[in-house]
Amino acid sequence: MTDRLAAGRADGPGPADDLAVRLLRAVLGGRDRGRISLVGLSKNAGKTVTLNRLIRAAAGLGIPLGLLSTGRDGEPVDAVTELPKPRIWAPEGTLVATAAAGGPDGGSGAAGEDRERTARVAVLRETGITTPLGPVVIGRVVRSGEVLLVGPGSAARIATLLDELEAAGAALCLVDGSLDRRAAAAPAVTGRAILAAGAAYSASMDATVSQVRYLLELFDLPEAPPEWRHGARPPVCLLLPDGPPVAVPVPSALTDPAVVAEAAAAAPAGAVLSVTGALTGGLLLALLSRPCAHIPILVPDPTHVLADRSAWRRWRRQGGQVFVEKRVEIAAVTTNAYSPVGPSYDAAAFCARVAEVAGRPVVDLVAGIAHHLPADHPHRDPVHR
Repeated sequence: MTDRLAAGRADGPGPADDLAVRLLRAVLGGRDRGRISLVGLSKNAGKTVTLNRLIRAAAGLGIPLGLLSTGRDGEPVDAVTELPKPRIWAPEGTLVATAAAGGPDGGSGAAGEDRERTARVAVLRETGITTPLGPVVIGRVVRSGEVLLVGPGSAARIATLLDELEAAGAALCLVDGSLDRRAAAAPAVTGRAILAAGAAYSASMDATVSQVRYLLELFDLPEAPPEWRHGARPPVCLLLPDGPPVAVPVPSALTDPAVVAEAAAAAPAGAVLSVTGALTGGLLLALLSRPCAHIPILVPDPTHVLADRSAWRRWRRQGGQVFVEKRVEIAAVTTNAYSPVGPSYDAAAFCARVAEVAGRPVVDLVAGIAHHLPADHPHRDPVHR
């Protein structure tokens, strides 16, 4: 199903648009609570625009909302690219987990205001978690406006803050996350994510669509059978059909892929290679250089697969298999045809191309285009394209 709706372009205060409400309901799967990470294919992929639209949708549905970032989000200018960024708008009543300091030049604390906040946030409690910009507090927005979210990157701290937000009353927690190694833990903690894909990834639409397909393939990896789950185990080890895990003598799969590949090649039939750290393209190529592509690999979750697309394709073409202990669902994809760093795409063509490879809802919230998105009102005929 494809339709185009009248979607407003404003990303701050304003009513929730129908398309964002439908997207939120589809991602929540009919529930009125949950945890959702937002991750971008690259910088300027449209992640913050998606976040703002979902915030308005949640507010329009009356869902108590909590906001958290794995890093720093909501500043007016990107610290790396120096390009303008959309601000994060929070309605009154929203719960936020953020560093108390307003920024590197101090600010006036989470209960006050500074250049990067127009919202007023009342501190509810301290969390004991610190960041380079100060301790993280749980606060409630008492005057709607723009907020600066500053949070931790580790999975354990993200999980703790999500628990804190829910204990304070949040039914829906939105995590502004990332696919970089430091912050990739966010989808693993929430278990569900929305991927923002934008033209800023590449001047070639084909390359961007190929990367979307690759990432979705990773997040759709099958869950491992129960008998492979051994609890605590060495960083790299062989799980044998009988007996305890056998450690491979390396501190991680990154340090010496050749040693790992040699151990895998000598493993008996039915063995599984367990990697608790990063699964890289170097390890996959080392395995392919020996007769051990038959051995399945087990990783904790999809965020641990850091192989480049080329090595991954070679591994898969030769029958290589990877399983995860915990699946992470990419529940939807949003597309952004505009790029501030190169040529833009045709919005309808890009959204349609991504929908062809996604197999799940794909939405351009600015252009008002949707594919595979269930209608909120089944008796109202959509406008077909």
